[in-house]
Amino acid sequence: MKKFWKILLIVLAVLAVGVAVYFIWFHDNKKYYQPEILIPEVYHDIEFDTDLLIGVWKEDELYYRYNEDGTAVTWDLADDVMEDEGTALTWTLEHNLFTHNYIMEIGGIIPKLFNMKVLELDVMEYDDDFGVNHRFSKVDEMLIQ
Repeated sequence: MKKFWKILLIVLAVLAVGVAVYFIWFHDNKKYYQPEILIPEVYHDIEFDTDLLIGVWKEDELYYRYNEDGTAVTWDLADDVMEDEGTALTWTLEHNLFTHNYIMEIGGIIPKLFNMKVLELDVMEYDDDFGVNHRFSKVDEMLIQ
């Protein structure tokens, strides 16, 4: 009978540790896209220099050109879409909250929020609202013309 209580105590201890690990793990993996509710405490107090964002960025065949006035365009060479045929958007970067507002040709705006991780002279990295990591490198504009 004593052995039964020891085994039960060990099982309960392992279960308690498993529940604690589960809640700690999913507490750090919050989704950032909630257009009707933006909770300020979700976003960290990290500041990025928006001047570093200006220019052309590439991830595989996907390109973004960010302009100083908060506008941008994106195109994908894998789909045979060139810059002049690309999708227009506006962007903002506040703390680590990076927002794209895609301007649709048929009307309407589609917002997309990202969690900026790294913004340096030649590297930009952020996560989207599905937890997918995107890593871009800055492109010399002479190479894409």
